[in-house]
Amino acid sequence: MIEKLIRLLARFFGLIGMVGMFAMLLHVTIDVAGKTLFDTPLPVTIEMTAHYYMVAVVFFPLAAVELRNGHISVEIVSQYLGDRARRILIASVSLLGVVYFSIVTARTWHDAVNKFEIGEYLYGTVPLEVWQTRFFVPLGCGLLTLVLLWKAVMLLRGVGRLADEGNELIEMDVAK
Repeated sequence: MIEKLIRLLARFFGLIGMVGMFAMLLHVTIDVAGKTLFDTPLPVTIEMTAHYYMVAVVFFPLAAVELRNGHISVEIVSQYLGDRARRILIASVSLLGVVYFSIVTARTWHDAVNKFEIGEYLYGTVPLEVWQTRFFVPLGCGLLTLVLLWKAVMLLRGVGRLADEGNELIEMDVAK
């Protein structure tokens, strides 16, 4: 039940990141075409890209990438360990990630609430509200924290199988 909910949330957040990538692609393409063909750029392209699209593209998919073990890892020691020792090592690193991303989540949530309360704007060619995107970071990092905690618990319980070539694949689908 918990696994299904975590995977569903991770997929949903990953989808938001994909939509952000597509919207950024479309927005920048229209801006470049407008500049080139009509000498009329699309307003707020840089601001939207930097404060909306990029934040969504970076932070929303974090949990989905972690569920696929797609984050960069360096296997200096772990490649020489047995399955049980690797599971314990990955669980320990996941718990360190829980501590780190819990702090990031709490701090960025606090900042987001402050920016919401003051109604943060960017003043360029067109005033643009940006306080909403301040919530993207704690939401993405918060879900990543849950995924890391779930992963650590499952590995410490002995549930899961590591691939022969290191930790590229960790299957933890318990109830199928």
